[in-house]
Amino acid sequence: MYAAIWLWSIAQALLLANWIAGPSALVTFAPLYFARVPREEELMGERLGDAHRAYMARTGRVLPRATSD
Repeated sequence: MYAAIWLWSIAQALLLANWIAGPSALVTFAPLYFARVPREEELMGERLGDAHRAYMARTGRVLPRATSD
């Protein structure tokens, strides 16, 4: 979900010629993302424990990792 919103926000910024409307999604979403995701991951770690920490270690936060272990 976060990857889709990032992609949409970046596309909007690149495609809209209006200098206010274009980057508005990035300006709005970026602070919300950086404020919410660390807390969300902390709560998931508390609730799911080591299983979630292992999942986080092998996957990317927004995009999948290119390497396989």
